[in-house]
Amino acid sequence: MYYKLKIKVMKTRIAILTILMGLLIAGTAMANEPVPATKAASKAVTELLTDEISYPAFASEENIECCVLVSVTVQEDGSLDVDAANCSSCDMKDHVVKSIKEAKNEDLAQYAGQNVLLKVNFELLN
Repeated sequence: MYYKLKIKVMKTRIAILTILMGLLIAGTAMANEPVPATKAASKAVTELLTDEISYPAFASEENIECCVLVSVTVQEDGSLDVDAANCSSCDMKDHVVKSIKEAKNEDLAQYAGQNVLLKVNFELLN
């Protein structure tokens, strides 16, 4: 009898562990991932930010040239949420992030939830 009870307890533990693992895997599989942007969304965001982001005066004075990589998500109100930004110059990165956060266009609302990857190049012309 004791042997059967032990097997039964082991089967119960295995069943519980299997159920927990299944829940973990299902929860991970259904996690919200950002939706990659369509070409139209990427174009609309790029056009908006081309007008909004300027070459800052401090960068021009210090002859700073760099590129800022940015990941943004379009919000339901047409604003942009900066998910991540990277640049060798912290000042330039901060300038770009601030400019993007201030940018808003209600026409972008149709692309809500889409994730756009941007590369903002700053080059001085001789």
